[in-house]
Formats: sequence, structure tokens, C-alpha cells
Amino acid sequence: MVLTNQTITGTNFVILKKYHKIAFILIFTDLNFKGLLFLVLSFVAFSSFSQCSIDYNYSPSGYNYGLSPDTLPIGVQGQVYNEDLTFFLPLDTTDSGLTVTFTDFHITSINLPIGMTWECSNSFNGCHYDPSIDQYGCVNLGGVPLQSGIYSVDVELVATHNLSALAGTVPISFSLPLEILPDTSSSSNSGFAMVGNTGCSPIQVSFTNNNPGMAAYMWDFGNGNISMLENPGPQIYNSPGTYIVNYEAYSSTSSSYFLTNVEVVDADGWDGDAEDGFGLLSPDPFIIIKDQSGNTIYTSSIYVDQNFPVSWSINNIPLQNQTYTIEVWDQDGPFTADDFCGSLTFSGFSNSGTIMGGGEIINYSTLEIPPTPITITDTVNVFSYPSVPNIMYDTLSNLIYTDSSYFAMQWYYYNSPIPNATDSSFNPSSSGLYSILGINEYGCVTSSNDLLVIICDSIYQPSLQLNGSNFVMLDSALYPIYQWYHNNITIPNATNPYFNANSSGMYSIHASDTFGCTYVSNQVLYCDGNQQPTLDDNLSNVWVSDSLNYISYDWLLNGLNLNINNSILSTGNSGMYSVVAEDVYGCQYLSPEVLVCDQNFTPLINSIGSVAWVSDSAGYSIQWYLDGNILINETNSTIFMSSTGNYSALLIDQFGCDYWTNSISNISSNYNNLELKEISIFPNPSKDLIFITNLDNDKKYSIVDLKGDLILSGITKNHSINISSFDSGIYFLSLELNGVMIIKKIIKF
Repeated sequence: MVLTNQTITGTNFVILKKYHKIAFILIFTDLNFKGLLFLVLSFVAFSSFSQCSIDYNYSPSGYNYGLSPDTLPIGVQGQVYNEDLTFFLPLDTTDSGLTVTFTDFHITSINLPIGMTWECSNSFNGCHYDPSIDQYGCVNLGGVPLQSGIYSVDVELVATHNLSALAGTVPISFSLPLEILPDTSSSSNSGFAMVGNTGCSPIQVSFTNNNPGMAAYMWDFGNGNISMLENPGPQIYNSPGTYIVNYEAYSSTSSSYFLTNVEVVDADGWDGDAEDGFGLLSPDPFIIIKDQSGNTIYTSSIYVDQNFPVSWSINNIPLQNQTYTIEVWDQDGPFTADDFCGSLTFSGFSNSGTIMGGGEIINYSTLEIPPTPITITDTVNVFSYPSVPNIMYDTLSNLIYTDSSYFAMQWYYYNSPIPNATDSSFNPSSSGLYSILGINEYGCVTSSNDLLVIICDSIYQPSLQLNGSNFVMLDSALYPIYQWYHNNITIPNATNPYFNANSSGMYSIHASDTFGCTYVSNQVLYCDGNQQPTLDDNLSNVWVSDSLNYISYDWLLNGLNLNINNSILSTGNSGMYSVVAEDVYGCQYLSPEVLVCDQNFTPLINSIGSVAWVSDSAGYSIQWYLDGNILINETNSTIFMSSTGNYSALLIDQFGCDYWTNSISNISSNYNNLELKEISIFPNPSKDLIFITNLDNDKKYSIVDLKGDLILSGITKNHSINISSFDSGIYFLSLELNGVMIIKKIIKF
């Protein structure tokens, strides 16, 4: 059996194969041992299961799964059945363009005729098969079928796939036909043969005539029926007992007749001629008997000189169904011919009698032998069934048992035999319907009524699988009733084997079977990846506004941990603030980042003459303004105030926070003009010495950094200053020239 790729439906999955052959050769010549043979085979089959063999040569070409063989072989009632079935599992299937990948196939039950059982190749793993590990598997069907008929072998499975978290597992069921033929035991003798002449009531016995072509038959079957047919039809024996079958076959339906004696009482027609002394002597009588065709079949001896009556004893001449003639003669000669005294006729198929006429009186005697049949008797044995087993359930000991006594027993669960459960008691492990089969010494079987056993497993817990936000209960096809819980609170309308979580917390499922047993899964934590703490802030603090949802906090500034556990944080530095908040379940959530600007930071402008600069400007972008108007291209920390007015600067940090400096006024630009016309510095930038032009003699100077701190002061030497000890950067040189303070920018590298 091979199936094409189909959508996920119960009948589209096929799983199963066949088992090791078990050969048993038990020969019993005495038919009375048939029932014992049946039981011996039953016990051997029940206890001789072995692991099945997978036919790895089987490949359902052009398909992705199948069963080999795809038809179950026919079995015979009372004979060992043992068959291996190899199955090939699909890796995936396609449904509406969506590829579904299978992760597990679980064979849960196989319903078989009474006396048979099954075992899978992966029984150590509960008959679970992962096709990604091995696509092959097998199942053995074995045992001794105890009743004939056409059965449906129902196979139940549960398939788990990669979408089970959304759609749940898939229950699969399919049926395979299995025919069990009636018992073929036979008996034969010189008269007739019987098939099925021994069994449990009622039985049907077939008869075969071993003497065909005879003239007549007489059958007495012992069950009240008789027949005169050469080949009668089957006979039904409804009640237990021993029935004697009488058989008669006749080669002829007529009696056989034999002539044994003829007596001539009187006869005339002899004339007393010379041979008879001219009447002085008696006749010399003899007889001739002829058949209907005139053929002489008998000539008697001659009585010499003997008067009538005379008789002859005849040695059983066989007679046919025709007319015979008896001629009476008188022997003469040598001078005259024999005298004919007359004749009379009689029927060959007649009893002894007297015939007379024409002066003759003849008595004849015959022997009648009735037809002789072939007479044979044989026996039909019909056995009774044992009484219906009485079964009970001891809930305290978890034991089902029977107080009835049988030659052999077999426990069943939902009409499927339980392997090795052949004692008078059994410890059930699952809720359901149990029964027991009682077998007597003749192989007759009686089944008990079903007993409902309810076992709520105190150990079993449903298993949950979480994929993203989707929960699914594994093996959910075994349970019809579900209820999901969130933090031990019932989730309304959540009654499917799968659930999509939309909030963090502990999730569990209660699964109930058809018997009312409820099983509770472990709680599984789900953390909502979309949840984020909400932050608010003011000029000096940032805090978690929904802090009631959390129990601990971990504040971050620009992604760096501040190791502060509080719902509110005092902000001292500008930057991006965020928090990792943890709820009571241990779920952690990262808030969005919130920009906080340092409200305590005010940058200051320093100046010397017409040169102004912003202190603490490192890390900020700068834009200068004059009387509130932007100065194009003035984005350095230092500016030469070339115009009269109020100078200020806007600093923007890396996070976008802006800070305004104080304003500084410039009232004249004459210094600058003077400086530009008379004083210059070279080289600039410089590494060590700088030289000042247009000096008539050495002058007093001072050098400050961008912060306004004095770095060096003194008198120039040969119009030069040594700055080799300075750090790289920008500095300002102040000189007093003709009563005017000159400022020049120096760059040290």
C-alpha cells in the first residue's frame, strides 16, 4: 500500500508491517487431541514474540510512505498466525503550499481478532517513531486466531509535526482487512470424508462421498437429518455432544435371486415305447432350463425308470430379471427319440412357487439375497463453551481478576489482547474497557463482559511545548477535554490543546480523559517579548511609571549598567537612560531609552581682548551667535570677535542636548586691525619655537589655554618663545604693543 502526498488527515497516514515467522510442527494422529493441539499452539504464540525484522529493501517508488505487504495474508482458525509488516514514514507533507514536517509518529493501538496480539519494533520507546532518525519501522501480528470471520484490523496513531504548536497533534486511524478461515481439520474413511468434524458449537461439517457412481446412498447425520444424495450438503450441529454418522452405499437396489431346486410333481407326454417296456416300465425323466433368449443354462441328471415326482438340487444358479423355461423330458433310445413331456415358465426375480399347465406340475425353489450396502459409521464431536468469566476490579490493589477456572486465559484491552497477560489476574495501567477470554481443554473460547476500569495516573503529567508565544500539549489526541490556566487562573474559552499566550506568566493545562481523570501539566514560564516598562522623567529624575508590574530594576546609562535597583533614578549626567525591569515570574524586560539632558551644566565663555572661547567644550558640537544671529562657519570652540556686539555659543552633546553659554560683549575692532597689520607669528602651527614679527624689541607676554588658565609668561627672547613643553592644542598669546593688548592664536602639534 502506498499513498501520495496529501493534506494532514487521519486516513492519509499509513503505518505498519509484518513479523518474524514462527514455525510449529505438532503432529497428532488422534483427533481427540485436536483441542489440546489448539491450546498448545495458542500458548506458544502468546509467549513467543520476538522483535520484527524491517525490510529495508522495500521502497515505495514515487511515493514518500507506504506499507509492505499492503494486504494481510489469510489466517486459519486455530493455526499460528505470524506476519511482519514494514512501514515507511513520511518526513513531511504539503498542505495548500505549506510544508509540514513530521517529528513523531506514535502507534497507540491495533485492534485484532481474539487470540492475536501485536508488537512494534520500537516498543522500548512506547512505539514512538521519529522519521528524521529512521523512516523505517515494523510491526508483528501474531498469535492463534480463535474464531473465523472477516475482521477489520483498526490501527490508531498520533502524528506530531512542526505546526503542532499551532494546530495540535493529528489523530490517525485506518483499517486493514483480515480474513480468518474456518477450521480445516478433517476425517476420512472408506465410505466418506468430513471437514470440520470437531469443534465448538455450533459447527458446520462438510461431507465428501468416497464411493461415487453407486446405485443408491443413505446418510444419517446423527443430528436428525437424513439424505439419499450422493453428495449431500454441509450439516449444522448446534449443540455439544457426540454425533454418529451412518453411511450406506448400494451398488444395486434390487435383491439377488438364485435357483436352488426344481421338482417335477407330474408330467405326461411320454408314450411307453420300447425303451420304457411298452408301458411296463417308468419314464426316465430329466429337465432342461433355458433363459429368455433360449440359451440352455442347466441340464439335469437323468432318473432311470423313475416315476414322478422327481426333484433336482441345483447349486444356486443366479437368476436375472427375465422369464425362464423349465422343459421336462423322458430319455429314450437308442431306438426312439427322447420324449418331450412339456414345459412351464417362471420369473427369475420371484420367490419359490409352483407352476402347472399342459399336464405338468413343477415346484421350483429360489434363494433371495437382499442388496448388500457399504456401511460405514464415523463420529462428529461438538464441544461446549466454558461458562462466561466473572471479572472484578479491586481498586485498592489496582487488580482485575476472575474467580472462574479455565484451562487457559487471555486478558484484553478494548478487544486487543494484552501481551503475556494470561493469568487469572492483571494489574491494569490505563483506564478503559477490559475483558478476559476463558479457554477450555477443547479450545472453546468464551469472553467475559467488558469491565470499565478507571485509573487516574498520579505520576503522569501532560508535556507542554513552547514555540515563541504558542503553547501546545504533546499527545493531545489522547484526551478530549482541555483547559488552559494563567497563573493558576482559568483562561476563559481556552479549551483547545494549543494556546497563543499574550501576556507573561506561568501557563499550564488541565487535560481530562473520557473517564473523568484530569491531569495537570507543569507550569511553563512565558515572557512577553513585546512588553516594555514605561519611563517618565523631569529635570532631575527618570522613573518607571508602571512600577507596580515589577519587583526589581537595573538602570542603564548609554547601555552601561549603573547597578542601581530602584524604580526612580536621579539623573546627574546627560545621556540615554533605560531600565531592565524584572517581574515576579523572573521575566526581564528592557524599556525604551529616554534622553535626559544635564540641567546643571552651563558652558562659560572666556575671553582675552577680542578672542573668546568656550571652556569645557570637549565632546560638544558648537555654533556661535552674534546678537542672537547665527554666525556661519563659526563652529570652533574659539572665535575672534571682529564685530561689535554680544557673542554667545550653543553647545550640543552627542545625545542632542543643547546648552547655551553666557553672552560676552565686544566694543571695538581696532585691536584686531592693528594686530593684523603689524604682528604675525610663524611657524604656526609649531612644534617648539615661534617667532613674532614687527617687534622693535623683546616684549612682555603671557600664554593661556582654552580654559583661560595661564600656561607661560615672560619676555620674548630674540622675538621668540619656546613652546616645546606644551601639550598639543590651541593656545592664546597676549602681547602689549604701544599700549594695546594684542592676542594671537597659537597651535602646538
